[in-house]
Amino acid sequence: MYSSLESIINDVAFKIVERGVLADKGEIDNFLGVLSGDGVYAMWVYAKSKGKDEKLMNELKPVLQRIVPDKFRDGNDYESFFKEIAEDLPTLLFVKDILERILTYARYHAKAMEGSR
Repeated sequence: MYSSLESIINDVAFKIVERGVLADKGEIDNFLGVLSGDGVYAMWVYAKSKGKDEKLMNELKPVLQRIVPDKFRDGNDYESFFKEIAEDLPTLLFVKDILERILTYARYHAKAMEGSR
């Protein structure tokens, strides 16, 4: 289906905005700020506090299954997933980098869609 990690990231970022998971640039900025400043687990907790956890994880599944297949299993135990990746620093930093890229691309998509409305 996907030929590269970059194509998955592009697709996931677009779908996050198109499907209204993160509706606008401001909301994406908030998620990006929490992720950049406080880390991957903090972003997960923030998503839960906003009621966005399930929808966001459904969109992130393709990329997480690709980059950490041994840690991301089908099922909804996302709490365990985030705790497990926190135990492996290189994996945690890689996941953080990928999530930052997804949210950055989503921000650009949101801005472009905002201009076309």
